[in-house]
Amino acid sequence: MDVLIETSDRNPLVAALRRRHTVHAMIRCMSTTEARGTQSIDRTIGVLKQVVAHGSHGLTVAELVTICELERPTVHRIVQALERQGLLTRPAGSKRYMLGDYCRQMAAAFADRADLRTVCEPVLRSVSEDTGNSAFLIARVGYESICLARVVGSYPVQVLTVNVGMRNPLGVGAGGLAILSTLPVDEQNECIRANAKRLGSYGSLTESTLRALVRATQRRGHAVIGHYSAPGVIGIGMVMRNSSGNALGAITTSSIDSRMSKDDQQVAALSIAKHIARVQSSLDIL
Repeated sequence: MDVLIETSDRNPLVAALRRRHTVHAMIRCMSTTEARGTQSIDRTIGVLKQVVAHGSHGLTVAELVTICELERPTVHRIVQALERQGLLTRPAGSKRYMLGDYCRQMAAAFADRADLRTVCEPVLRSVSEDTGNSAFLIARVGYESICLARVVGSYPVQVLTVNVGMRNPLGVGAGGLAILSTLPVDEQNECIRANAKRLGSYGSLTESTLRALVRATQRRGHAVIGHYSAPGVIGIGMVMRNSSGNALGAITTSSIDSRMSKDDQQVAALSIAKHIARVQSSLDIL
């Protein structure tokens, strides 16, 4: 005897199976859409972070395609969206994208919490008084270091090759080297590779030499570097951290090598450490 199987929605079992299939299809669709949305956000943030990392030099679309390993149309869409939102800008006649005005607004809003320069001003003054040398506040911006503040020392011969606002590849100066030495190995290597072509402009500094300086800094607990950014000059640098252990920046001092014997270097390092400790409670909230 033939058995007739009803396949219409009037069959409760068939209807239930169809509903279940529809629900599963909707869930798969939602998951795919969510994954694509998250991927788009990740890519956009990745592009923005690369522009930040390259500082005032900026990046072209072609460079972003290579660095981010994305298709050119994708990068075009991302930079255009970031430009519309004020996060990126492209100077007239230039192909290079740089940080836009809204990034400056965000930085100002963040700085309102507490100003690192204000906290560190007495540290710079005290280190300068202790050593007679100029003292500097150095921070990291992507693959570069930047001088945020400077106090000139009392000794007649001062090393003033670093001005406020000046940038260098991270690791070239004492402050940048101190900061670079605190980063995870993968991030250190990324910074060094990104700056490889620029290192040749700083005396005989090479990637391998910089890595050796990083290892020495980690063993010593503070950075000592000389003759690369300024011939005949030695700098001492030490990182400042907040309560979470994050490196906020570095305090450095430098002088001509005749005033930077091993003993002088130790005196400078102890001075920096002592005065950083005095403002640690203020650093902890940054």
